[in-house]
Amino acid sequence: VEDAVGTVTLARTVALNALSRDLIRSLDDALLALDHNDQVHVLLLKSAARHFCAGADIEDMAGLSLDDAVAQDYVGCSRVLGSVSKPVVVAVNGLAAGGGCELVEMCDIVIAAHNARFSHPEISLCAMPGAGGTQRLTRVVGKHLAMDMLLTARTLTAMEAQGAGLVSRVVAEDELQATAHAVARAIAARPPGLLRRIKDAVRHGFPGLDAGLQAEAALFRQCFQDPRFGSALAAFVRSRNSR
Repeated sequence: VEDAVGTVTLARTVALNALSRDLIRSLDDALLALDHNDQVHVLLLKSAARHFCAGADIEDMAGLSLDDAVAQDYVGCSRVLGSVSKPVVVAVNGLAAGGGCELVEMCDIVIAAHNARFSHPEISLCAMPGAGGTQRLTRVVGKHLAMDMLLTARTLTAMEAQGAGLVSRVVAEDELQATAHAVARAIAARPPGLLRRIKDAVRHGFPGLDAGLQAEAALFRQCFQDPRFGSALAAFVRSRNSR
C-alpha cells in the first residue's frame, strides 16, 4: 500500500500466472483485505511474469469432477475482483487468456502494453468461460465481437481491444507500469467516497449482470459432465508434461 493505492502482483511466474485454486484463494484474500482497508482508495492489479495471465490452471482443473466443481463453487477465476467496491486499475502485458481475460473484464480501467493480447480460447478445450466471460465481455465489446472471440478463440491485439472498448489506454511496454501507477495514484487522490459512488452508479448501468453470472457459472460447470472436456484437459496435460 502506497499513496492510497493497494497493489496486487500476480507472481506465479513459472506458470505464467495460471489460475490454480491456491492462486485464486490468495488473490481473493488480498483483494478483500485491500477493499476493507480504509487507507486504500484504489486497487492496482499487475503481473510479475512476462505475461499477465495464461488463464485457468489446466492440470489443477483436470483433477476436478462435476461434484467437486459444484461443491467448491468453482469458476476457474476470482470470485472477488468483480465485486470490489473501490476502482481497480489493471496493467496488462503479454497474454490475457481465458480466466486472465476475465480478470481484465472485472477491472475498471485497463492499461495495456502494445504486446498485450486478449482471448477466450476455452472452446479449444471443449469448454466455456465460467467467471463472466460471456457476460462482461459481451457488455463491453458487443454481441458480435464477443461471439467471434468465444466461438472461434479469436485473439485481439491491444489496439483492437482498445478500439472495441476492452482497453482504456495502450502504451509502450517499458511505460506500462509507470503509466498504470500514475493513473492509480491520480484516482486515489480523489475523495474515496466519491470514487465508490461513481463505481456503484456505473454498475447500475448493467442490469441483469448478477443473474447472468450465476447462469454462466452453472453452465460452465456442466462442462465437467462432457467426456470431450475431460479428454481435452488430459491431452493438454500430457502435451505439456512431454515437452
